[in-house]
Order: sequence, then structure tokens, then C-alpha cells
Amino acid sequence: MAIQADRILLVSPASPFDPQSGAQQRTALLHQALQRLGEVDTVLIEPGAGPSRLEPAKPGVLAHGVWHQRPLGIGKFKPDRHLQQALLSAGVDLGQYRLIVSRYLNPICKLAIPRGTRTVVDLDDWGYHYAPGAMAMAARLKSTYAAQLAKRQLKRFDAFFFVSPRDQACHLDLPSVLLPNIPFNPPAAPFPQTDNPTLLFVGSLWYPPNREGIDRFLAHSWPAIKAAQPQAHLLLVGAAPLALRQAWELHPDVSAPGFVDNLDEAYRNAAFTIAPIHSGGGTNIKILESLAYGRACVTTPHCADAFSAELGTAGLAVASDAALFAQHCIAWLSDIERRGSAAAKGQGKIKNHYTHALFDERVAQLCALGHAS
Repeated sequence: MAIQADRILLVSPASPFDPQSGAQQRTALLHQALQRLGEVDTVLIEPGAGPSRLEPAKPGVLAHGVWHQRPLGIGKFKPDRHLQQALLSAGVDLGQYRLIVSRYLNPICKLAIPRGTRTVVDLDDWGYHYAPGAMAMAARLKSTYAAQLAKRQLKRFDAFFFVSPRDQACHLDLPSVLLPNIPFNPPAAPFPQTDNPTLLFVGSLWYPPNREGIDRFLAHSWPAIKAAQPQAHLLLVGAAPLALRQAWELHPDVSAPGFVDNLDEAYRNAAFTIAPIHSGGGTNIKILESLAYGRACVTTPHCADAFSAELGTAGLAVASDAALFAQHCIAWLSDIERRGSAAAKGQGKIKNHYTHALFDERVAQLCALGHAS
């Protein structure tokens, strides 16, 4: 089939039509931006047990493919001919697209891309950073080969999105633009400050860097905060196994209700947010969302570094260790004006540097339709 100039294929492991998590919201934003450039089809491709196959596609999705995940990551980046044939049988002809855009590296690697088709890969969560510790060292050693193998695949594609200058700086030889995460559905105006002594964490709590960060905060910072500010309460919002949430709620004045449909009430009743994350990749969208809602955030150098170019430390209190993290929380709990001033500075930066218009502009900059070089 001949290539059609305005046809774009978005390949993703998760649908852009169910934007709940931060990763899903980025997929939705990317889909919306691509629609400004042409007609967009969406194909879901994810790993799974059993043979490569198609699953029933939900509304809005052209096809849903599952590729056979082999032990030890064998063949992780090789095109899957069985999946390719299944997609073709379902009417997904890659040759009809001028541009194929992939969320993450894995999905597009499973496809045999026709010559003349331009490819763009969103390297979200690309530069994964490990927290200090023996277990982290073991994980780092185990993943070294996988990381090297992933980097070798980059030459197969034409251009890339990076979410932070930290990640982009490692690949200055690649055609790329910086496509930062942005607040998905921010309020029309930041919420006014409150004297409610609640600390808020929002995120996918099953995600190891988030889970480990909460564990560390509860073990090494929360006791000091409660001793200095007995009225303090911690609200952990996000999906996590029930057993894990119940274990967290054994700590004094900690609530972990799980996923909530509407975050407005959580932010409205929070004094400020915390992001005690020491590992992981990409950027923590929870920080930008917090500032958009008018809530300052206590965080770590690992998180703050991802925003250093445009945000600096506006709206943030940055702590390099658990004791300093607790000190920042204690100080803000007793000083509503100070944390309010910080939040206002951060919210101003969001309005200037992390907008839907900027996101769309960066996508257009890299994805302008044309023949692959």
C-alpha cells in the first residue's frame, strides 16, 4: 500500500484513551499533539505470557498486540514476525504510514519498519537511576547488559524525545528535542493555602521507586516530623496492593486510600506535597502537578535535578538526606506564608515552561511529516 502523507501511527503499551497514571497521561498528550499533524491510528503493543497474538481492541484502538516475553529478556528488542503477521491480518499495514511514533523503545522494536517510514521514539524513563545500597548495586549489575543492549537499538530509528536535559545530555549525537512532562489537567487557578496539617504524596505506589521512597520516608523522616508536629497527617494517594497500603497505615496518622478519581480534594486539603524519590528515570510529574495546584513540594536532589533547567528550585525544598527532609517538612508545617510563597514561585514557572502549547510545539518540531533521512 502506498504511503499516505498525513497518516501517523502511535505505538504504545498503554492506551491514550484512559489517562489515569502519569505514563498514560503522557501518552494521551502525545496522541493529542499528533492529531494536530495528521490522522492518527493507535496500536497497543505490550509484553505478555504465551504466544504472540492479538487481544480484542478497545474503542479508539486499531489493534492490541501482545508479544511473547521470553526468559532473561531474550529477543527483547528483535522484531516479532508472528506479531507482525497478526497485525497485518487485522489490517494494520505499516507501509501506509509516513510516521510511526512509539512510547518507549520496546514497542517499536517489535515491528519491522518499512523503508521510507520516519520513526520517532519517546525515551521516557530512559535514564534509570538507582538508589544507594547493596540491593541497588545488585540490580545495577544485573541491568548493565540490558541497558547497553537498549542503547544499541537507537540507531534503528530517526529521532527521539527526551523528558529531561539530564537524559538528553547523554545522547547529544542523536536528533532529538526535549519534551518535558507537563501537568495533564491542571486547575484553572491554584488552590488557596490551607492550615490543614496534611502532607500529600500522589503517584503509582506500586512503582518501586515510589514504594521505596515512601518506605524510607516513613522509617527515617516521619517519626521526627510527628515528634515536632504531633498534628501532622500523611495522605498517600495512588494505586497499590491492599496489603502494602495497610502496612503503611500502621504508622501513626497515615492514610493510604488507594487510587482516587478526583485529586482536587486531596490537593485542596494538603499543606504541601512530598516526593521522597531517590531512584527511577524520567521526571516525576507529581512535582509539576503539585505546583500547578498551588502546593509546594519537599523532594530530593534526584527529582529536582530533572527540572533544574527551567524550574530551578522554585516551589521546592530539596533535601539530600532523611533528617533534612524532616526538617523541611517541620518548617513548612509551622509557616503557611513561607510555603505559600514557595508555591506561588513554582506555579509561575509552570505557567511559563510546562504548558500544553509548549508540548504540542515540541512534538510538531520533531514530527513534521517528511521522508525519513
